Amino acid sequence: MSLEHINELLQELGKNIGLPDLKANDEGLCSLRFDDRVTIDLEANKETGALIYSSLVATLVPHQTEKFYPEILEANLLWVGTGGATLGVDPATLNVFMCYQEKLEGMDYLRFQDLLKGFSDVALFWNKRINEGTNFDEKPPGAPTDKPSLSSVGEHPAATSAPLGNYA
Repeated sequence: MSLEHINELLQELGKNIGLPDLKANDEGLCSLRFDDRVTIDLEANKETGALIYSSLVATLVPHQTEKFYPEILEANLLWVGTGGATLGVDPATLNVFMCYQEKLEGMDYLRFQDLLKGFSDVALFWNKRINEGTNFDEKPPGAPTDKPSLSSVGEHPAATSAPLGNYA
């Protein structure tokens, strides 16, 4: 069912963006390129029934790790800088990846489209931040205006109200 369902979602997306033949391959994988900067892989995981969104956001150079490792960790804390996704760094290649997953069963087209838009917005934000050194004064899409602290998690909007970003 998951491969059929992802293809239904992709077909609807394809109609809306002028790619009527858009579909996943036989393994349930489809790759989409955004702003000629980031590629987002969509994969239907047959074992878990999840739709996995993943992207190689950027590649750090060794002198950047001291600056960006703390930022990436902070972005992951309560997902304040990732819209609900997770950023990680492959230590061997210094590739920065962003990933998110959600059950495919019951996902309608509007949810799929919102997730894809939110994921691409955040991936593009981190791509520009790392590769161009821009966006340092901007907050990632969907981020709250206040940073969470461990002493105020109970009162923080992320802990008490609607989920952050477009992913939860």
